[in-house]
Amino acid sequence: MKKPNYNKIYQEIIERNFPEKMEQTKHLLKENMNVLDVINLSNTLSPKSKSENQKHKSYDLDFIKTVLAYQEKNKFINQETAEKYNLSRNTVTRWKKAYSS
Repeated sequence: MKKPNYNKIYQEIIERNFPEKMEQTKHLLKENMNVLDVINLSNTLSPKSKSENQKHKSYDLDFIKTVLAYQEKNKFINQETAEKYNLSRNTVTRWKKAYSS
């Protein structure tokens, strides 16, 4: 399955809706963007409402492994990891059970 071209999508969104943020977001637009890049870019464009968009997030396996590696490296508990990435503790627990070796 092909991934969406986030670079093109966000380039158009920025040009149409946020032309004043073009310089601020230029370094965030990459050729191959991962989920973490998309989240950072979205938060930069409209940081106003985090809880509004929480229900419909989806994550790829690379992002999940990045989060779990970050947690292990920093010896975070699930709550700290969840707060860092704006997830629920249950989500982090579920990921640990499913993807940790």
